[in-house]
Amino acid sequence: MQSESIIEISKALNDFQAKVVVIKKDATNPFFRMKYATLDSIWSAIRKPLTESGLSVVQTLGILPETTSILETTLLHTSGEWIKGAMLLNPVKNDPQGLGAATTYARRYSLSAILGVVADEDDDANSASTPRDEKAKKAKGITNVQISTISTIIKEKGIKSEVGIKYIQETFKKTASKDLTLDEADQLIEYLAGIE
Repeated sequence: MQSESIIEISKALNDFQAKVVVIKKDATNPFFRMKYATLDSIWSAIRKPLTESGLSVVQTLGILPETTSILETTLLHTSGEWIKGAMLLNPVKNDPQGLGAATTYARRYSLSAILGVVADEDDDANSASTPRDEKAKKAKGITNVQISTISTIIKEKGIKSEVGIKYIQETFKKTASKDLTLDEADQLIEYLAGIE
């Protein structure tokens, strides 16, 4: 969704993207050994260039019919023009902690997307160059959403990475979570979510 005109906000976004520095990837997912930028790191990199470009961001929670939670991210310009996006929240556990974790994840991704900045390692290039047979095999592999969900659970619950790695090795006879199938990843998420 967007305002009737986006001429001024488009110019401002162009100015912002020229000013913003590379966002520091200051955290590592221990299961996937992938680096990513925390929400704090993203805001540290974007706050000043946003202001200098006449831009601001508002992120709010909303509820769709049937109690589906969403995060709405609105990019605002001093001219009054705006661009808005929404992301469904899919908490692992339906409690305040689960909603909080899903919200943090959504805020990070939505903020990066609406501003056109990179906050995670790009693993799509590797999968794009994989031969067709291997693509078919990997199609049912662990997803980026599952990877982020696992990371969020680990961080929110303070789970040591050794706990998850041991579970992966003993249950699935695999050495790394990146080798898990979609179903195995769901099992791992359920296991981690059940840890008190």
